[in-house]
Amino acid sequence: MSALREAGHEITYDWASNYSDGDSVQAQKELRGVRDADVLVYLWESDQESARYEAGMAMGLGKKIIVSGSAGSFFFKLPDICCVASDEEIITAI
Repeated sequence: MSALREAGHEITYDWASNYSDGDSVQAQKELRGVRDADVLVYLWESDQESARYEAGMAMGLGKKIIVSGSAGSFFFKLPDICCVASDEEIITAI
């Protein structure tokens, strides 16, 4: 996130710093973060179930998504999704 900020990008919601065990307020903040974003950066990890919800919201809202890591899902082949091999490639993909 610091590299994105240094490159002049705004983080609409900082999931890493604002994480809680989840309630409806948390869900609303996360949804607002996805709605306000121009691009969703999805750092793929096989055990991050909640990140899949944000990615699904972004897909449904027609947002561009950049996936860093595994590109194995057939959903990652949709037109608004860009897959990169590493986190270092995210800024270039934006």
